[in-house]
Order: sequence, then C-alpha cells, then structure tokens
Amino acid sequence: MQGGDRSRALHWMRQAHQRAPESAELAEQYGSLLAFSGDFRGALVPLARAVTLAPGNPSSLYLLGLARLRSGDALEGLSPLRRARELAPADPRIRAALAEAEFIAGFPEDAYPLLLAQHGDDPANLDTTLKLGETLSRLGEHAQALAHYTAALGRGAAPADLHMARGQAREDLGDRDGAAEDYRAALGIRPDWAFPLAGLLDVLRGKAGEDLLANVRRLLDSPGTGAADRALLGYALGKVEDAHGRHGEAMAAWTAANDARRQMTGPHDPDALAALRDRIIAAAPALPRARQDVDPRQVRPVFIVGMPRSGTTLTEQILASHPQVHGCGELPHVNLVARHLPLMAGSPKPWQELARTAPEDVIQAARQRYLAGAQRHAPADALRLVDKAPLNFFQLDLVARLFPDALVVWCRRDPRDVAVSIYAENFSLEEAFATGMESIAQFIGVQHALMQHWLAASPLPIHTLHYEALVQDLDTEARKLLAFVELPWDEACLDFHRNERGVQTPSRWQVRQPAHTRSVGRWRNYPEATARLLAALPADARP
Repeated sequence: MQGGDRSRALHWMRQAHQRAPESAELAEQYGSLLAFSGDFRGALVPLARAVTLAPGNPSSLYLLGLARLRSGDALEGLSPLRRARELAPADPRIRAALAEAEFIAGFPEDAYPLLLAQHGDDPANLDTTLKLGETLSRLGEHAQALAHYTAALGRGAAPADLHMARGQAREDLGDRDGAAEDYRAALGIRPDWAFPLAGLLDVLRGKAGEDLLANVRRLLDSPGTGAADRALLGYALGKVEDAHGRHGEAMAAWTAANDARRQMTGPHDPDALAALRDRIIAAAPALPRARQDVDPRQVRPVFIVGMPRSGTTLTEQILASHPQVHGCGELPHVNLVARHLPLMAGSPKPWQELARTAPEDVIQAARQRYLAGAQRHAPADALRLVDKAPLNFFQLDLVARLFPDALVVWCRRDPRDVAVSIYAENFSLEEAFATGMESIAQFIGVQHALMQHWLAASPLPIHTLHYEALVQDLDTEARKLLAFVELPWDEACLDFHRNERGVQTPSRWQVRQPAHTRSVGRWRNYPEATARLLAALPADARP
C-alpha cells in the first residue's frame, strides 16, 4: 500500500483476513485498507467484525464510525464514534470524526463542544470555523454566531465563505442592509459566485438594480453554469420578477430552477410517499382522547404542523410574542427521534410501529433529549414550547407517545397559494416533491389524508387555523389560538412583527411586517401552473 499498489495490498490483506477470521487486528487492517482505498461500504463488514471481536478497541470503533460516515450514513456512525470517544477522549481523530457526524446527523448540541474544542486548537481552520458558526445558528444563538464570524474576519482572514456566512447570520437577525453588505463583500472576493448573488437578490427583491439582474441573467445563459448554481439563481431571480409584477418571467425562472434541481436530486418518488402514508395510517389505530384536566400551568409543547408555506411561521410568531410562550423554531428533534428509534430500541421494526411499542425507557430518553433542546433558550416562566417544524404531521403518533399532553395546531391555506409559494422556494435537496406542481399536489393530498386521520385517531387535541382567516381578522383568530393553548390573552400577540427573535425560515421577512392579505389569492397570477396543480390534487384536498 505504501508503494502505491493498492490492488495487491488489498489482495494479500484479504488473504490474511480470510485465513485468520478470528483476528480482530487483521479484520481492522483489512477494513482500514479498504477505507483508505475509498471503498467505505466494502470496509463496513470487516470493521464491524473487528468491533465484534474486540468491542473495547477505540481504533476499530473509530474506523467503523468513519466508514459509516463516509458511506453517507452519519446517524449510523454516531454509536461507534461516541463509544470510541468514551474510550479515547484525547484522540483528535476521533473527536474530529465525531464532531462531523454529530453535525451532519443534526445534533448541534452534541456537535458544539467538539467543534469548539477543535476551533480552539486551530482557530484558522476555515471548515471548523464555518461549522461552529452554523452550529451556533442551529442552536438559536444567532447573535453569538454573528459575533463568531465577525471575530474570524477581524483576525485578518477574509475568505468569501466567511462573509457569506455572516450575511446569513445577519438575515436571521433581520438585518437586511448588513446581509447585503456581506453578500457584496463575498462577491468582491469571488465574482459570479451564485450563493451570495442569490442571497443579494433575496434581500433586495424589488430593489435589485438592473446591473445585478443582468449579471444573474448572464450566468443563467452561460452553458458553464452548473445545475446547483442555476437552481439558486433561478429561485431568487423569480422572486425579483414576481416583485416587479412580471409573472411570466417569474414562472419561467422558477421552472428553470426546478428543472435544474431535479437534475441534482432525481425525480420525486410518488409510490414511496404513498406507501409511507399507508404505513403510518395502518400502524396508528384510533386511541381515546387525551385527558382534558391537564394543569394549564404545566409546561406543554405545542406542535404547529401543515404544509410548508401555509402560515406556520406567522402562527409561531404570534404565539411566541406571548410572555409565557417560547418559540423554538423548526426543531429537527421529532424527525431525528423517528429516524433513530429503531437503533435506540434495538429493533428492526420501522419507527411507525415502534412509536407505539418502544420501551418506556427509550421514549423517556428521547423525551428528555427533546426537552433539553426545546428549553435551551426558554425563559424560566415559559409554559408553552412551540415547535413549528411543519412536516411533523408525519409523526403525530410519535408526538403523542412522547408528550401525551401536547397540543397541535394545523395550519391550512388555499393549496394553490401553497403550491406557488413552494414551487418558488429553494427547499433542501431532500424535498424532491417541491420541484413540480404534480408532485406538490400529491404531497398536499398526503398531508390532507394524514391530518384527517389524526383528527379522527390522534389522542391529541388539534386546532385548525386557516391562513386566510388569520390575516383578515388577526384579533379574532389570535384570541382563538391563545384560548386553545390555554393561556390568557395578551395584546403583544397582535404586535408579533415587533418581536426581534431570530427567524431562520423563508418567511423571516414576512413575519417582521404586520399581518396583511397581499399573499391571499396570489395564485391567480399563475393560472397555468395552478391548473396543473388542481388537475393532480385529490378531490377532498381541493379548495
């Protein structure tokens, strides 16, 4: 291997491993050489064998966790890496791999101390600096993230990535001018970089100058612009065209962006989504309603669910303006518990079944982990913890097992307005449904079917809130909302737009304005697209 002959090295190590299959050392060596050669999936079997033979060897545990991480499964890599860290806490390789796995798997509270230690050892490392800042943002420490990036820039380093990251932190805090300043600084270092160009278009919208728009159009017309950059620029350009009332140009930009995104993600899988819906419904029989005598002074979670772009952020902002409510933002914890539940329970069953059957100690551990994250920034007197991850509607059976006293708010909005807003938005790569009107229609239908199921079968109380009614009569609907979460009325809920809490969703700018009806009926500007939506939408989910 040191001589560069990988194939012969692997041949002889395979021979050695096969001749002495009970040797943990040779199993580790073989797995290590496979990983070194880039065959991380191939390395998993011998490395797992090495761990079985020598479960207290931190080196084998580290290599197994690293191979799982490099194979694209950070969640599976956590267990061996955490154990390796326990056995060898001073090993910097293990710390680095575990920090990366915690970061990718979505556990910012666990990634933070590891990244902080790495940053202390090497403050000039750009990758660690950026991951530490993003982790602070995920933890809701927006001001601290901003200070972290500013300190890094103050040390003399001025890479475009740092300006880009600081611009995003400023956006989270509602500072449009500061964000634009950083995006321009990033472009000054890396001209034609799509990321800050799109960020600049997003914060400027209708105020974007023609020189900036011409530069974006030039890049979109260039055959050398890749799919990722085309998607970023297309979504942002469409919003500018929409702000100017050029609706044909806006839809053309969004369609090109979604075409580019499908090149990256592949098409949406309607069969898989339908099968998931059916599994959830089949695994969740009707249960009796929750107790109605819960002490209103008890701390209770409130889950805001529904389609993305249906008013979930606005609803959270109204609630979070109450002095006894803490807005947690879009917590990933319920989805992480669902993904992690088979591993935690030591069962091959899917989470849909384990939501009802997992041992109570597993559920208790998950509950405490959730509360630790939800209450991180909550004031001591907060009685309601609001989680507005809209796609939690997939896991309301798990929510009911974790928190039998939880409250659920279902945000509803005209599906045509929802669809146009989703089609125009730069969602994560995992949300392949967002790239086509037909797939958005199916997703809306699945959401509607599941929520109808939960209304009939969930033991949790569910309050249905219509976006159109909320923005047309804020006072009435906000009072109903506060009554549902069993808190006294407070006038601050009507001044939600004055709340200076950090907001990380695409609605960050809308919720900093008073309630308005300008977005109601926006679909009428895009009749052809919404006609395709209605043709694919299940009859019971149509407006």
